[in-house]
Amino acid sequence: MKPYLKVEYQPLPFHRERSFFKALKHTTKEHGFSGPFAQCRFLASRNKDHWLQVISRIMPFNGLRVKLQKMRGVMIAKDVHIGPMVTIDDVYPYFVSIGKGSSIAGNNFILTHSKPLEYHSEVSKAFVAPVNISKHVWIAINVTILPGVTIGEGSIVASGSVVTKSIPPLVFAAGIPAQVKKDLAPKLKKNYTDEEFNKILEKRKQEFGF
Repeated sequence: MKPYLKVEYQPLPFHRERSFFKALKHTTKEHGFSGPFAQCRFLASRNKDHWLQVISRIMPFNGLRVKLQKMRGVMIAKDVHIGPMVTIDDVYPYFVSIGKGSSIAGNNFILTHSKPLEYHSEVSKAFVAPVNISKHVWIAINVTILPGVTIGEGSIVASGSVVTKSIPPLVFAAGIPAQVKKDLAPKLKKNYTDEEFNKILEKRKQEFGF
């Protein structure tokens, strides 16, 4: 999909029940397509993005999975591993960034938007927000990452977790919702200079009080 929103928290309209053609007209405009044949261009773009996602999920080679997700707009640094059957948001993939040396195991879901029914407008929000996976992060199998989350450098997220809030750097997090279970900083210190390590700890303390 062609990026049309600035990559930051943005409110979205709520989902409404519409006929196909009314929904197509509304969604085409919502996604920034205008001018002649706007609806055709929007459908072609969505169809291309859909198939890139489908092929990436079943592709047996990591390098090709990464390349296909980059073609969708996902921001991926060097030496990243993406496992099979990983789903990265179908509508706003360019709101996801994955840092150098990170590993995303199979069967993970990374979501950047929430669009509930208008019926639930008083109890839930419709929005899109970036997901930032920092350097050297390990996301184990069957993890769901919700919109607006940052996972700090060097952290591990355990299998089956649901990440609803940001995770500090250099920690082990697990559970539904995911919570910090262990400080990994003492054992990961060898990967950094003293200056780099102290800077990460200072930032962690300022942002997370941890």
